[in-house]
Amino acid sequence: MQIQAVNDLGNLIFLLFFLATVALIVLILYRSVRRRKTRILAFALLACLLAYAAVVVAFSLNSERRELALGTDKCFDDWCATVSEAHSLPNPHGGADTKLVAVTLRVSNRARRAAFRPSQPRVSLILPTGSATRSAEAQRQFERQAGPQEDLAKRLLPGDTFQTTFLFEVPAATREASVALLEGPAIVTRFLAGDENSFLHKKMVYPIAVP
Repeated sequence: MQIQAVNDLGNLIFLLFFLATVALIVLILYRSVRRRKTRILAFALLACLLAYAAVVVAFSLNSERRELALGTDKCFDDWCATVSEAHSLPNPHGGADTKLVAVTLRVSNRARRAAFRPSQPRVSLILPTGSATRSAEAQRQFERQAGPQEDLAKRLLPGDTFQTTFLFEVPAATREASVALLEGPAIVTRFLAGDENSFLHKKMVYPIAVP
């Protein structure tokens, strides 16, 4: 099973507002050079920006948190990823008050002909109290035993797939968490209407148990 995470309508709305904004800015600069009044155009530019901000907020307020079963592919166009497994481990370097959570992802390229490299893919572990941090030391120790883990941003040929595991440090009392997968430059997706990473938008997550 797979879920498409790209919001085509939101991307189209962003493109239209972006082109309108660029056109208004060009007109304002042109009229300024000609020493003509730009007040109406400036108000139009402000109205355009406010309207788009309202659209982004409206999409976000209308969004709902969605929980995906482990093994469900979340696809960004042809690049797909899913959480295939998650389990807790003792933390030999963090003391008794923390433990480690190992999250294994399966990544694939569903394209038939084109190779694909995702743009800034990232994984985060969300706790009831906030987000967990990746443990660089635990990751190094894990890779010494299990071997080097693949980079999420690895270029994939058509039909390629791989698995990779990331380790997070969490409080020892943690029993439940959620994994979020995102792709695309954060500075851009924050302003895309309907994108999971946009302001106030709720996310698709993979609930996991980490006893």
